[in-house]
Amino acid sequence: MASGFPDTMYGNMTTQTRLQSQTVDGITWARYAAPSAPTPGDAEALSRVTFEEFAGPNPLHAALHRVRLMQRAVVIVGRSRRLAVEDHHAELRALEAEHGGAAVRVDMRKTIGDVGTAFVMTGIDANLLVMQAASGTRSDQ
Repeated sequence: MASGFPDTMYGNMTTQTRLQSQTVDGITWARYAAPSAPTPGDAEALSRVTFEEFAGPNPLHAALHRVRLMQRAVVIVGRSRRLAVEDHHAELRALEAEHGGAAVRVDMRKTIGDVGTAFVMTGIDANLLVMQAASGTRSDQ
C-alpha cells in the first residue's frame, strides 16, 4: 500500500554532491580493484577476485556476455550509484525484448538495481550478491 512518501530520501542533486559521490566511488574502486599495497589478508583474498569495468553503449550486455564465458561465477553488484549519470533503462528494455519480453518491474529495479535486474531477467547461471552501502563509521579506518 502506497503511503505517499518516497521510499528513499536523497539530498538535493548539486554539482558538489555529484562530485562527492563520484569521488567516493572512485576511491573505493581503486582501493580494491587495484590495491597498491594490500595487507597480507587482503592480498590472498583479492588474488581470487577479478574486477572488471565495462564501458560502451551496452555495458549490461558486456557484463552478461563476460559472465556467460565463465564456468563458475559469483557476481557482486551494487544496487545503484547514488546520483549516477548513467541510466540503463533503455538497455534493460532491449534485454526484455531479447529474452521473451518479461517486463522489468519497477520494484525489482529499486530492490536489486539495474545490473542485478539484468542478471535475474536473463537467467544467467551465476551466483548473484547485491550489496548496498551503509552509512556509519568503520573501526579500521
